[in-house]
Amino acid sequence: MEGDWKGFVREWLERQGLTGGFDRTPLAGDASNRQYFRVHFSDTSLPTAILMEKNAGEGFKKSEEAVSGTGEGPPGDPFILIARFLRDRGIPAPALYQFRQDGSLILQEDLGDQTLHGRLAGEPGETDPLTGKVVSLLVSLQKLSWKEGLPWLSGRTFSRELIRWEFEHFIEYGLSGTPARTFARIQEDFDRESDLLAGDTPPVPVHRDYHSRNLMVRDDGELGLIDFQDLLLGSPFYDLASFLFDAYRTLPMETIRHWLSHYREMAVEEGILSPALSTEAAESSLFRHAFQRNLKACGRFFYIADVKGNPSFLPSVAQTHRNLERLAEALPELASVYERIRPHLRRPQEGQGV
Repeated sequence: MEGDWKGFVREWLERQGLTGGFDRTPLAGDASNRQYFRVHFSDTSLPTAILMEKNAGEGFKKSEEAVSGTGEGPPGDPFILIARFLRDRGIPAPALYQFRQDGSLILQEDLGDQTLHGRLAGEPGETDPLTGKVVSLLVSLQKLSWKEGLPWLSGRTFSRELIRWEFEHFIEYGLSGTPARTFARIQEDFDRESDLLAGDTPPVPVHRDYHSRNLMVRDDGELGLIDFQDLLLGSPFYDLASFLFDAYRTLPMETIRHWLSHYREMAVEEGILSPALSTEAAESSLFRHAFQRNLKACGRFFYIADVKGNPSFLPSVAQTHRNLERLAEALPELASVYERIRPHLRRPQEGQGV
């Protein structure tokens, strides 16, 4: 695709009435079939841009990432459709400069290299103000009127079937050596949790991977949002759980409860949550979604290593295990579930990406 991407970028330059050379350098990618490059222009008055190349799909497997859908699919590439929808409504997604309609090549705004994770590691004193911005951004995302711009989301939901699929994903890759009787009890546990998690609150737009590595901190200190192509409808607590019980960092439980309270006040004010939802019920929903989310992440990290040959996420498995333990201690209803899986949690082998 060497000549293809060059012609694509040159076409964009010519449309701007510009000339000059350019080159690209590869960036660390995610676990998807997308590759990212930073494009540098010889005309230094032009800012750098990010080029995304999408490789051919791998075909659906039992353990590939699933997106629930019961209606018609999106009328185009989801990343492009969602990026434009978000930008038009003030959500800080990157601007799209040029794209192929199938999403195979996208030239977009460069939001920089500083993830929220990296920024907080280097500037811990900024944790509270930046976390406040993260929670505010989440509320802004959740209150979007998606029917006006993304009507096809009505068929893309965090359904019970999808939740149960994610539990199966964990079972397939995150457990080992489970006796048949214990395995049957775990399946019963996950059936019950799937029933509880599906439809626990009115659905809102869910990013599905809202964590410290998918939030960028720009030079002006404002946030940028990336990796949103799997957006669907689901519980307002899912993305909050993903952020507060991050697989890449640890927040004290008192801090988590503080930000849950802050979020709940904002969400009630915006009509996202009912004023009748008690603090205890909100905490229970958050903890249950966080438990399911960390199980899914644990299995996903092993899947990416085993099937895609990328062990770079394995160091984060231990954090998902710690989160599961903390959640079981915080919510007694999860304790028995955790105790059944705990002896059979798979751990990375020495030298395997750690």
